[in-house]
Amino acid sequence: MLDFVDRARAAGEMASEAQGRRRVDAAVHELSLAMRLPVPTVERRVARARRLRSSMPDVWQAWLDGRISTTHVTAIDRAATRLVHAESVAALDDVAVERVGRLTPGQATRWLDRWVERTEATESARRHERAHADRKVSSRPLGDGMTRLTADVASTDAAAVMQSLTGTAHGLPADDGRTIDQARADLMVDALLGREPGGLGYKAVIGVTVPLSSLLGFSDVPGELTDRSATIPAHIVRAAMADEHSLLYRLVTDDVGNLMTVTWLGRFAPTRLAQVLEFRDGTSVFPTSTVPARACDTDHSDPWPAETSAANTGPLNRRAHNLKTEGHLRLRQPAPGVFEWTTSTGHTYTRTPEPLPIASWDNEAPELPADPWADEFAEMVEYLSQTV
Repeated sequence: MLDFVDRARAAGEMASEAQGRRRVDAAVHELSLAMRLPVPTVERRVARARRLRSSMPDVWQAWLDGRISTTHVTAIDRAATRLVHAESVAALDDVAVERVGRLTPGQATRWLDRWVERTEATESARRHERAHADRKVSSRPLGDGMTRLTADVASTDAAAVMQSLTGTAHGLPADDGRTIDQARADLMVDALLGREPGGLGYKAVIGVTVPLSSLLGFSDVPGELTDRSATIPAHIVRAAMADEHSLLYRLVTDDVGNLMTVTWLGRFAPTRLAQVLEFRDGTSVFPTSTVPARACDTDHSDPWPAETSAANTGPLNRRAHNLKTEGHLRLRQPAPGVFEWTTSTGHTYTRTPEPLPIASWDNEAPELPADPWADEFAEMVEYLSQTV
């Protein structure tokens, strides 16, 4: 991977430094497609390999020889990037292979943490300053309608937050019924969203696609967030729909969940077409990207003045958009929602849409309870499926 990127850089720099950087970006995107890895993951792996090859030759060679695992190498590299002085990195390279190779990954991480703290004890303030600059909040879907929310913050702030949540949780009435963990989670969400007990507070805008059958209680097919990052159980969607502040759009799909196309007569996609693309594609249409569609550019597959329609546009993250515009990547949309990418080396990769949630009527019909409205509901679904 590193050699491939370096060759691309060298070829581009024959023209200019800027062209060299653009060739590197194109090479990283091609590796992403070939290896089915997100672009940031490829960049991290290439950067790690570059650091190890240049500044930790013993670790690098042990890794190539298979004497230490990639997991151990990742831990060593993380420790090395925390160090402030080059001589400290060299000292770690001298001892890491022999010491870390005899430890489990967890033990290795703890040993490396202690080594960094003891070797550069006087640089703790600078290390904290650098680490603090990387603070962030992130989320990871867990399934079953739950998501893990994490935050990288200063240790003192984290301790204060936990003490505050724990103290408030312990102050709840004895008959509250929630465990401490449950109460802390609820209190944190209430505080972040500005909710008072029993009040509405702040309402975020969250798009969920769901079959009409689930919405009306005829099935329990789950819905999905529009960026496809998580499924939402049907009962949670139905509860949200009961809120008078919820807004419903009717989207017409074919019988396998593909959203039907929409055309606009101008060059720039209007809000409604952008919403259609968000529902249809969910994320950037670059095959390995997970950037939500709402954070992307609405880009023509065939350049303007070709039509501005769902069959010729799609959400595209800015970096891939720029590479496409400059000719490093070629894109065509042979069918609505199907995006075919060709790299500068001639390899082709296809991104197909994730169908929207639909109810499988034939499979579910025998399991449905008898309902006097079932026939009328089926007629309404048939009517909607034929209406554009």
